[in-house]
Amino acid sequence: MKIVCLKGGLGNQMFEYCRFRDLMDSGNGKVYLFYDRRRLKQHDGLRLSDCFELELPSCPWGIRLVVWGLKICRAIGVLKRLYDDEKPDAVLIDDYSQHRRFIPNARRYFSFRQFLAELQSGFVQMIRAVDYPVSVHVRRGDYLHPSNSSFVLCGVDYFRQAIAYVRKKRPDARFFFFSDDMEWVRENLWMEDAVYVEHTELMPDYMDLYLMTLCRGHIISNSTFSFWGAYLAVDGNGMKIYPRRWFRDPTWITPPIFSEEWVGL
Repeated sequence: MKIVCLKGGLGNQMFEYCRFRDLMDSGNGKVYLFYDRRRLKQHDGLRLSDCFELELPSCPWGIRLVVWGLKICRAIGVLKRLYDDEKPDAVLIDDYSQHRRFIPNARRYFSFRQFLAELQSGFVQMIRAVDYPVSVHVRRGDYLHPSNSSFVLCGVDYFRQAIAYVRKKRPDARFFFFSDDMEWVRENLWMEDAVYVEHTELMPDYMDLYLMTLCRGHIISNSTFSFWGAYLAVDGNGMKIYPRRWFRDPTWITPPIFSEEWVGL
């Protein structure tokens, strides 16, 4: 039996769901999803079924009891083999499952809900009207909070270097900026011909995820949210640029989620 914990923001939930499906497809006995309400609540709750055409399975009470029991074991340091993700007989999978080996079938899992495609957003038309639209995702908001001090903020130099790289390859590129801190983006990354994606109506954040997938090139932050915007792009062969430094601590390695075609700067 395997139990995958679903937690974190939408980007993390997508990796965890891929791990769940990978275990199911591998024939690893019975596989369950456990919805960690406390850690989901910290990031606007469970978003997978809002954004994608997914029917998530319910979690039986017996499985919840098993999870709580294993978390107690973890707290007191006993029966480690049952909750250590690296052990082959682990029952509780409670990491973020950020590895490229779990996601080769992600496109099959994550089909956007129809209402997103039907939204009459002016940004959809703008992106589709450009020969080479490039999304630039700048994540700052929650990374400024002390609880997220492990993550380094991608600075102006990184984004300017990435933009220059794209322009050298594709002089016809037009850049579409997405961010949770657009004021900072406008002040530090202003470009006359760029589009700064801000909605006049209150939109869920996954609207931006959908818009990013319509672009052909991508410059991402150290964020699983922007990773998926690039990974699920309609044009799978477009340029994809990511920051080599993912964490503040230089001894922590960047998650192994990128294939050879991605460019690290």
